[in-house]
Amino acid sequence: MKKLLIFAAAAVLLSACGTGGGSSAPSGNSGDGELSVSVEGMEKTDGFIVEIDGDRVLVNDTYYLIDDNTHLVRLGDGGEQKLTADDLKPGMRADVYHSEAVAMSYPGQAYADVFTVPDGEEETEREEAFRSFLDKEGEPLLISAPQFGEGKIRFRCTVLSSNEAFAVELDTGTHEYSKEPAED
Repeated sequence: MKKLLIFAAAAVLLSACGTGGGSSAPSGNSGDGELSVSVEGMEKTDGFIVEIDGDRVLVNDTYYLIDDNTHLVRLGDGGEQKLTADDLKPGMRADVYHSEAVAMSYPGQAYADVFTVPDGEEETEREEAFRSFLDKEGEPLLISAPQFGEGKIRFRCTVLSSNEAFAVELDTGTHEYSKEPAED
């Protein structure tokens, strides 16, 4: 009887461990544009890489530390493609997931648990348009509250040298943009 109870308890424990196939987080390289790691409970930042400073990547208005433990991938219809920090460039679209608090410095600072570069035709157009914006502006800046619409990107831009803020609307097809003083 003891052996049966031990066997039953072991079976229950092993079945609770599972193989990952039935979890809510995607497992493996599914090829359907889903992450292979869970981001449940993490904060997400959608935006653009504005600057790269060693192992810190400025996305919008926050520097994210990237290290060997960061899940760094390009993500699209073909699934995940592993990236290195050297693959990242200013102007790229980025979705960053972090589980720790953001330091209340200016710009903010946080650790990137998961760093994805979305892939696809629309994302490429957005990247090219934003890279063009960065090149034309030519000075250090922060962005916040990016909104992605069809053929347009809207965001708030703060020029660091003057601390002036602007509302920007960027056309992803023509790379032309309007820049109006932002209302606080």
